[in-house]
Amino acid sequence: MVPAPSMPDLQTEAMDFAEKGAKLACGSRFKRLPRLILRKLSLPVVAVIGVIWFVYAEAMAVATRWMENSVPGVVNTGVLSFNAGVGFLMYLCCVYRDPGRVPTAWRPPVLDDLETGDESGVDGGPRGRGHHGGLQELKRKGGARYCKKCAKYKPPRTHHCRVCNRCVLRMDHHCVWVNNCIGHRNYKSFFTFLFYITVACCHAFGILAGDAIGRFSGGDDDLGKSHADHRVNHGEDDSVAASVAEMAALILSLCLSVALCLLFGWHCYLVVNNKTTIEHYEGVRSRLVGPKPGDDGQAGGDGYAPSLDGVQHPYSLGARANLREILGRRVACWLAPGCSIAGDGLSFANVASMGYARWAKEKALRESELTLMGED
Repeated sequence: MVPAPSMPDLQTEAMDFAEKGAKLACGSRFKRLPRLILRKLSLPVVAVIGVIWFVYAEAMAVATRWMENSVPGVVNTGVLSFNAGVGFLMYLCCVYRDPGRVPTAWRPPVLDDLETGDESGVDGGPRGRGHHGGLQELKRKGGARYCKKCAKYKPPRTHHCRVCNRCVLRMDHHCVWVNNCIGHRNYKSFFTFLFYITVACCHAFGILAGDAIGRFSGGDDDLGKSHADHRVNHGEDDSVAASVAEMAALILSLCLSVALCLLFGWHCYLVVNNKTTIEHYEGVRSRLVGPKPGDDGQAGGDGYAPSLDGVQHPYSLGARANLREILGRRVACWLAPGCSIAGDGLSFANVASMGYARWAKEKALRESELTLMGED
């Protein structure tokens, strides 16, 4: 008796078949396209896509038949479609966009007074652009941060993800719902996804709740009468299956609206403070290196801050400057679709790199660079 093929064998055969189909249809250049697309489609990702479009489809069906071709109907369907479409596009960016890799040749600046611990023997190679003034992030036991699994030094704000098995620049967290890490190169897409999909879910809930109120009012008020007349005139489906689907969409949209509002509010707090989720819970292990402060207790000749005692978060430049750092210089484009944060992800402005006086001046400069519309 021939044994049945295992699941991995079936997946391999299906992938080979899809690659052959893509090669025949689009040419050899797009041969690996199915593999690139399907390898990210985990069960949670498929579930998220299904829930988003189920709620959207039910809300659109209600809005279309409830408001018909009226101006409110056109506005509601248009706004809902725009928010859901942009949110879905940003979700795909979160799934497929690389969150940021550490360059192979990157090395921290050579600091004589830094204890390198076990990594003291690792030397050579060109330096990266990660030197960010007098602030040096450290391991828990001191010394330069070095990832033994990746065999690379870690730039500031970089962390190793055990799920992805790699180091991620400015890692915020690993999200199972996007099957990817949220890092430097896809954080803005994650933030804009939260905004647009939250607005879309709240909007869908309003549409579905209005329809549910009309159904249960039973014609006792103007809203109920309008719904009853519409069903009679247009032969609307009042089957149990349709009612159950709309009720399920209503409950899902309510739960999603609450959860997404809380999550979006949390990330607004992180953006305003220029923090990541990891930094909020674990803090930033750092110290000042380089020239020592003068005898008068002020910053030394190089302008380094004498200590970090009064600094809650060394990368925070103030609310307005933090918004500029993460969302961009043009205020009108803060919520425009986009993926990465400005910069290379290897160095970040911080309090210690310039001393308190220069930090205050840099903060004012970055805030003054905010424009409604302008060029970067």
